[in-house]
Parts: sequence; C-alpha cells; structure tokens
Amino acid sequence: MALPQLKLDVLRNVPASQKAALLFLLVGGMIAGFYFYVAEPKSATIAGLEAENSRLEGDIQTLTIKVKHLDELVAANRQLEIELARKKERLPPEEEAIMLLKQVSDLGVRLGLEIKLWKPGAQTEDGSKLFVKMPVSVEVAGVYHTAALFFDRINRLPRIITVSGLKMGSPKIEQGRIVSQTTFDLVAYAAPREKPVSGASPPASAPKVAQVGK
Repeated sequence: MALPQLKLDVLRNVPASQKAALLFLLVGGMIAGFYFYVAEPKSATIAGLEAENSRLEGDIQTLTIKVKHLDELVAANRQLEIELARKKERLPPEEEAIMLLKQVSDLGVRLGLEIKLWKPGAQTEDGSKLFVKMPVSVEVAGVYHTAALFFDRINRLPRIITVSGLKMGSPKIEQGRIVSQTTFDLVAYAAPREKPVSGASPPASAPKVAQVGK
C-alpha cells in the first residue's frame, strides 16, 4: 500500500500567521523532545557525577588526615619501642637479679655498714608483663656519710634498683662515731621468666652479673 505523498501546495494557501504558529510549534516540539530525551537525562547524570565527585573529594581529605595521623602514630610507636628496648637492656634475668641483690648486700658490708635486716619479699610480676619486682626490706647501721655513699653506689648501678621508704633513727655515739640505723625498701627489677618451649634446649651458659664497685 503506497503512502500518501505530502502536498506542499496545501501549505502555500495557509496564511503566514498560521505558518509562523506551525513553525513555532514544530521548533518547540523539537526543543522539548531534545530537553526531555537528551538534555534532562544528561543533566541528571552530570548532577550524579558531581555529587559522587564531591563525596570522593571528602573521602580523600578524610583519608589524607588519617594517613597524616597514622604516620605520627607510627613514629610515636617506633620511639616507644626504642625506649622500651633500652629499658629492657637494664632488666636482668631473675637469677642475675638475685645475685645482684647479694652483691648490693656485700657492698654495704665492705663500705662499713652493719646489715641488721635483709628480708626478701614476695616477687610480683607487673600487670604489663614487662618486668618482675623483687623487694627486700633492709635495715643497716653505720655513720651517715657511709650510708649516703651506699645509696649513691646503688643509684649508679647499670641495672634498675630503687630505694623507697627511707627512715633514719636517732643517732647514737658508738666508739667515738655518730651511728644511726636506717631502714628502707630495696626493689630490684628483673625480666620475667620466659615460658619454656617444648623441645627447647637449656641455655649454654649462666647469665653474666653486673659488677658492683667497691
């Protein structure tokens, strides 16, 4: 079936005002079609892309801040690990700490102090599991400057030993010297014992003990 042919002669007889209106409707229809079928979908897509771009920029800024803080935390953690390693170097094994306490007692005797009480207390492991406290209740008798020298030597030890609860009694004159009794708590710090590993061989040699000066 043949399609009817458009006769342009009909348009020649149409008034100019109607032609303009018809042209306006035709152009308006084309513009509306372009807007609804092309421009509007593209605008929605562009708006979605702009929103996604804004979100990504916000995520990038947030991640940049987190990375900066992460670098600071990593650096701080590295510094803490270095300080912890240094402190661990000053923590001897428990066996060495026991021998060190014995050397401290001998040091007091060599300096001229009379050890009236040397009472080890219960060992306790710190909650951090990093060290063990080995307390000793001590009472010594001697002249003031000798006791002061004794505490100075303890303070200079490479291992960690603390003195607390220092109390000095009333001085007395004995053999022409002013002697006083001093009580204090001595605490040595040691590394906790390592848990034995199944099938592990015992250490080849005994630990070295830090020497206490005369």
